[in-house]
Amino acid sequence: MSSDKANGSVRINRYEQMVNRADMDTAAELAQALDVPLAYLFAEDDDQAELLLTFNGLSKTEKSKLLGLARQMAAEKAKK
Repeated sequence: MSSDKANGSVRINRYEQMVNRADMDTAAELAQALDVPLAYLFAEDDDQAELLLTFNGLSKTEKSKLLGLARQMAAEKAKK
């Protein structure tokens, strides 16, 4: 393993073990490197993380339709 990769592995491990905390710029760079939305790194559980990844993979039209449906469901729930 090259020195850069070893150092990167150590840094990631420190974030995972909560020894270090990433600032927002570092988190954004990490999300970009992992090809995930930034919010994915802050997901509170696996279901939320999966939804973020799935939503991120949708087309603009699909996102719009899904958001419309979610708004409709929220409005119906609020009426109850």
